[in-house]
Amino acid sequence: MSFKKDFPIFTNNPNLIFFDSTSTTQKPSYVIDWIKKYLEHDYSNIHRGMYDIAINSEKLYKKSKEIVAKFLWVSDPREIIYTYNSTYASNLLTSSLRRSNYLRAWDKVLLSIVEHHANVVPWLILKEEIWIIVDFIKVDDEYNLDFDDFEEKYDESVKVISLTHVSNVTGQVFDLAEIGRRKREDTLFVVDASQSVPHMKVNVKKINCDALFFTGHKVMADSWIGVLWWKKELLNELTPSFSWGWAIWDVTCSKFTSSTTLPDKFEPGTPNVTWAVSLLRAFEYIENIGWFEKIEEIEADLIEYFLEKLKDFENIELVWSHKKKHRVWVFSLVFNNYHSNDIAEVLAEKGIAVRAGKHCAHPFFAKLGYANSVRVSLYLYNSKKDIDKFFEVISNLKK
Repeated sequence: MSFKKDFPIFTNNPNLIFFDSTSTTQKPSYVIDWIKKYLEHDYSNIHRGMYDIAINSEKLYKKSKEIVAKFLWVSDPREIIYTYNSTYASNLLTSSLRRSNYLRAWDKVLLSIVEHHANVVPWLILKEEIWIIVDFIKVDDEYNLDFDDFEEKYDESVKVISLTHVSNVTGQVFDLAEIGRRKREDTLFVVDASQSVPHMKVNVKKINCDALFFTGHKVMADSWIGVLWWKKELLNELTPSFSWGWAIWDVTCSKFTSSTTLPDKFEPGTPNVTWAVSLLRAFEYIENIGWFEKIEEIEADLIEYFLEKLKDFENIELVWSHKKKHRVWVFSLVFNNYHSNDIAEVLAEKGIAVRAGKHCAHPFFAKLGYANSVRVSLYLYNSKKDIDKFFEVISNLKK
């Protein structure tokens, strides 16, 4: 079954093959139409309005939090904090830890070498500001997390473990539940789920993490809506790194009193209700097409097909391996004697959108020894016909 018809971008650009969904996903009519309907019928600010459209907006905002909580297996929707994107969520998390004195000089934060910059730079900022130690878990020969290296580095000084669930370079799904089983009670376990939420069920209880973040635009919602989930016990203890609007109870000329209500204390200012509605409708769309089981079914078939086609090209090296399991449909390709920008430009001329470069994972590329790669990332609107076209264009490079 093809879902391409659900996405107007392909009707308006009939020759477009979009292979850049790890960067951002296209939007189905279901999401687009509901955004339009909300703006035309119920748009309003929330929290204090007593009029009908404000009440309707409040209900939609709450419903959006409820469906996100449902998809993450979170019991209390008040633990869902809306941000602008994953990068903002990560910075909100780290800066709040600093302001709450959760981290001090020489405390250690463990990341992995495969992390996206959004889960590296905010910690490096804290390293500059308060002298924490940032260390990196290695990967083994199969690019899995090196658990021996983890155990060696997971000493008493480690206060935070912050790891990606899926690599945005290799598409590999990491066994974070194993990290959850090994972590101590005195360690905060954070998960970057930006690349996993669009592809699969993510259960915070099974992972045994304490915080998790992702961005809406990668899961068919619009841009400028991100999610930061944090256990309620921690949210109650922490002090937000900035505050105004709904996060404030009272202000005088000399002081202010912060709200202690969740999630208000971590959502200052006017919330982006429109994009919260887009996230609500994106998850409803996933429900309507058969939940993540349908996405995983399409994904498995296209992964197998892509990897089989790739075997015919000896001049292309796949970053990671040709394994079909424990991965999503992300493929980073290194072309012998070609720069990734040149390949991306050739493909763009044929209507094929890919990503070229180091994909905001410079430490990982430094370890791999690659200068750059072409990243091909698919989603449920792609097909075997799209893959055939990609390899047809690539074939001409050999001539």
